[in-house]
Amino acid sequence: MFISSTRMDLADERRALTDALLKNQFIPVGMEQFGARTDGAWPIIKRFIDECDFYVLVIAGLYGSLRQETGFSYTESEYEYATQAKKPVLAFVHEDISALPAAKVERNAAKRKKLAAFTARVEADLVRATWRDTGDLVVEVTSALNQAMQDNSAVGWIRGDAVPEQFGLLNDDLIKPCTRLGIQQVSVDGVAGPAMPENLARARTIRIMSTSAVRLLEIYREPLAAALRAGGHIRALLPDPQGAFIADVEEAESLYTPRGANISDEITIVRHRLLDVLGYARSSPTSLPQDSVGTVEIGYFTTHLRSTLVLCDDRWGWLTLTLPPARAPETASLVLNGGERSLLNTCVRHFDRTWEVTAARNSTEQLSP
Repeated sequence: MFISSTRMDLADERRALTDALLKNQFIPVGMEQFGARTDGAWPIIKRFIDECDFYVLVIAGLYGSLRQETGFSYTESEYEYATQAKKPVLAFVHEDISALPAAKVERNAAKRKKLAAFTARVEADLVRATWRDTGDLVVEVTSALNQAMQDNSAVGWIRGDAVPEQFGLLNDDLIKPCTRLGIQQVSVDGVAGPAMPENLARARTIRIMSTSAVRLLEIYREPLAAALRAGGHIRALLPDPQGAFIADVEEAESLYTPRGANISDEITIVRHRLLDVLGYARSSPTSLPQDSVGTVEIGYFTTHLRSTLVLCDDRWGWLTLTLPPARAPETASLVLNGGERSLLNTCVRHFDRTWEVTAARNSTEQLSP
């Protein structure tokens, strides 16, 4: 259980809470485990949150120490990271700040404003409990955690000799093959998270193969433009707007999806959005020379599995296994790492060969804003 709160005003409450959680067979972790807070400690804090099953947030009268790189408190930064990591969050807000001693109430006007905004955000995001004193807080937290353990599956901690023998079979049949193929992660909801923009922004060559890629270009306009400003190149493979493939996909999905824009219309939108990304990169406030900005090309294929493939050089990839009638958010995606025999390497070779085929029949174009 990761306990997140300010330090100076809640030291007694944290000690009492830690003792109570240990007695209830929980393993509490928090600032006591990594000492003084500096921005250098932030990776350690994130690792602790990653390893925990539940995140417990306690808010009282202080906003807390600020992270230099963000201007937000460590407590709010921890909350932000825990929600991004999809940890079950339990929040406990002091019911009456005016009843606290003056030393435990924020005096700095800017920090008071930040604390009020943070508290309002937590109250809007979560069903939170209130507390008035240390004993009350201990009861509320332990009770909520016991209930949460029943409502949410959690990894927890077990003895090493208690691992079932079946784990060895699981490791041989699933984990080892995925490792050999370079499958780093499986996303069951098609959400890429921060890895996608980070890898797009620093890629020298970006390959995109998709039936439309409308949402992809809408969401990642900024990192795509950043890659172009650094001299990177984008190649997008899209279906031929007049080809039979699109007609077949639309017919296959017509019984399961609401009528809207045809895929051929979406491809026109994709072309405009790629032009927009290129124009945005060239209009950079840093006044880059025009010839230093990378290029954008489109190729049109005639047959393709209805999936989305994003490749950043030969080191990172994102493959969404879209199988109609399901749409992309309803199907799994794979995060791919490089390697000679990796699935990523196979995807790169598949993309490059498909590009060669489209180029040979003059079905590619270089965009110019």
